[in-house]
Amino acid sequence: MTAVEHAWRDAGAPLAGRVAALVASLDDAERSAIALGDFAPLVDRGIPAPEYVDAGTGLRDVPGATAFPAGIALAAGFDADLAYEYGAAVGQEARDAGFSVLLGPTIDLARDPRGGRIPEALGEDPHLSGLIGAAHVRGAQGRHVITQVKHFVAYSGEDRRTGEGLAVRGDAMDIGVSTATLHDTYLRPFRAVVEAGAWSLMGSYNRVNGRYVCETPELLAIPRRDWGWQGFYCPDFLFAVRDDAAALAAGLDLGALGGPGGRTPEMVAAAPKEVEGLVTRLLTALIGSGLADHPLPEPGMPSTAAHRDLAGRCAVAASVLLRNERDALPFGDDVRRLAVIGPSGEDAIFVVGGSAAVSIDPDRLVTPRAGIEARAAGREVVFAQGSLGDVPLLPVPTEVLVLPDGSGPGVEVEFTDESGASWTEVLPRIDHAVDPAAPLARWPRRWRCRLVPRATGAHRLSLALGGRATLSVDGSPVMVGSREAERFIHGPRYPLQAVVQMVAGQAVELDIEYAPGPSITIPPMGLGPTVRLGWQEPDDLIEAAVAAAASADAAVVLVNQASGEGMDRDGLELPGDQDELVRRVAAANPRTVVVLNTPGAVLLPWIDEVEAVLAVWYPGERFGTALAAVLFGDAEPGGRLPLTFPHAREDLPGGDHGPQVVPTRLDYDADDGIGYRSPGVRERGCLYGFGHGLGYAATTAVPTGVEVVDGGLRVALDVVNHGERDGVHVAQLYAGVAGAAPELAGVVRVHVPAGVRIAAHAVVGADAFARWDAVAARRRPVPGGHELRVATSSVDPGTPIAVRVENDEVLEATIGHNSS
Repeated sequence: MTAVEHAWRDAGAPLAGRVAALVASLDDAERSAIALGDFAPLVDRGIPAPEYVDAGTGLRDVPGATAFPAGIALAAGFDADLAYEYGAAVGQEARDAGFSVLLGPTIDLARDPRGGRIPEALGEDPHLSGLIGAAHVRGAQGRHVITQVKHFVAYSGEDRRTGEGLAVRGDAMDIGVSTATLHDTYLRPFRAVVEAGAWSLMGSYNRVNGRYVCETPELLAIPRRDWGWQGFYCPDFLFAVRDDAAALAAGLDLGALGGPGGRTPEMVAAAPKEVEGLVTRLLTALIGSGLADHPLPEPGMPSTAAHRDLAGRCAVAASVLLRNERDALPFGDDVRRLAVIGPSGEDAIFVVGGSAAVSIDPDRLVTPRAGIEARAAGREVVFAQGSLGDVPLLPVPTEVLVLPDGSGPGVEVEFTDESGASWTEVLPRIDHAVDPAAPLARWPRRWRCRLVPRATGAHRLSLALGGRATLSVDGSPVMVGSREAERFIHGPRYPLQAVVQMVAGQAVELDIEYAPGPSITIPPMGLGPTVRLGWQEPDDLIEAAVAAAASADAAVVLVNQASGEGMDRDGLELPGDQDELVRRVAAANPRTVVVLNTPGAVLLPWIDEVEAVLAVWYPGERFGTALAAVLFGDAEPGGRLPLTFPHAREDLPGGDHGPQVVPTRLDYDADDGIGYRSPGVRERGCLYGFGHGLGYAATTAVPTGVEVVDGGLRVALDVVNHGERDGVHVAQLYAGVAGAAPELAGVVRVHVPAGVRIAAHAVVGADAFARWDAVAARRRPVPGGHELRVATSSVDPGTPIAVRVENDEVLEATIGHNSS
């Protein structure tokens, strides 16, 4: 072994020296191989190659992995310590399963509440997303693995995230964003995770101001130039890079998640400086993370009993009690007969869809119904389905489908091909998959028929598709949306849903306009263009649920909505007949509790008709255990909203477009604001504000003193539990600068025993009052008088603290309003 070789093997040597020694040991051919995704030169020197695993909320496609609650649930905990534990568990499971690089966490901001991947990420606020994301990264990387945090940057939705087209993919969505908004909002969570030590960032699919992120040197330079980041970039899977030479020149380190991507030896040979830089950054991460000194073990079973217990604790901490009239919760001894209604078995939604999904071990799964039944021992629990929830429905039978002219059975289908030729065929049903091996040879662009119902009443219709479709009934659109696939790899399926009133024997005209372009065709993953129509005829499910509720002391109604990668929700209405179910049950039982098994905000038109509402998100494999603990008061509903619940669809971007029919969101103007800071919410208010969440014990936090420490603030808090139960108080500090919408600047989560007063404190740096300064070309504290509020949510006026900032530091602060 030479002295140079010894330097990079020496665990006690400085990182920079180790990396420089190893880089020097590589010849040009070996460096080129690394740039092309061949890591044999590193393995030959005892450095592990990157081995990737999707790990947004646990490990995807790894037998035995723990199905933790989704990212939005973790964020709802407002608890950095818990996020650290969560990250540490995911990191340990990745390591135990033989993976060195975790593709996660996801810290995309929830710009539009319909975004499909909102449940995978950490909410709408940059401070909270950065706080929880940074803790997750520290926990995971403490297990000597690398986190590849995603998606850098301004990745805001799924509709046209990769463009459209089967043979040639068109341009991806474009995010229009000013420099100020980019730095004041979208980059802040990434800076937090970089400062927490994240060794890798994943470049996003989208364009920013017309240019692909992975090909924009000005964007890729920001973490390196401004934050001192030494890690490496990797692009998202397929389509994130359109010009590989431009991406290499821009500073994109690896060409793909495995292999060269579109890079060629000629591209690499023409960029020796870029190649040396990317090799240096990759080695810095592989050695700096500890992987070189702590080799991966032989792959084994990743999950442990401790991790499964943690999954349950996270689900409890994520449970947000939105409403609790007349102390409907927790259930006491007065509830002897309990009705459980809705998708509460294996038809509940446990994980997000897509690359962040986790395959659940059925032997470990605790369904809501099973958890409630186990905890309610000695009480009577009755179950009623009520609604099928957000699932694809059974195929519409051929015998009710008639050609448009009534001449016979079948569906008239207009087909086309890549040449533009079109022709008509008659098919027996609306259930078709385009050949993934030759998708351009033949695809349907319009389906027309009459549907002759067999019964009178409300009919549910579902459309499962990979592509874009509009379904009209008697000329009126009832479903509009797009999906990259019916189901994206793992997790729930993504149907469009509608309810249509029909009369037995009276035909309705069905017209489906379809385009396969949004679908992604990857046959090994089972992805490709499809269109399938399902239905549910009128039945007595709701009537049976009403009967069960009427005879019970209380009723728990579970409602759900599916979401995940490769789709955006088509609206915030609960799909299908679930709103009707809630209303009918609430009319039958005054003590009705609704459990929102949803990806984020949903519209609650019946909110004043029910006693309690509990948001549980996608809670993972311990769903039932956690839910029962909260319902029966064994645990506090510890969560707070990590995103805003709007009043109605008029508050969404795009205005009022009717149920299920919203404009296609191809591009975004990111300067419109996000969530609780958006103009719409500021002007009209919201149903439930960011940070809202009730507890079973009444708690308060009042600032009792404030002092300037190291140019920032230290705020003393008097936290009191006024109730007879142990509780949790989540104090939130909001900084208002120059009349702009106040922004979250600090969180203090305090466990307070019953009747006890606890002294706590919050630290808020001068950066809480920072905004983008174009002259200084950086974020800097805005000079002048500002206000800090100690509150319980974004809409709580709280207690003000007057703050004065000068020369990038806080000079003074006083409890009370700023008189200036």
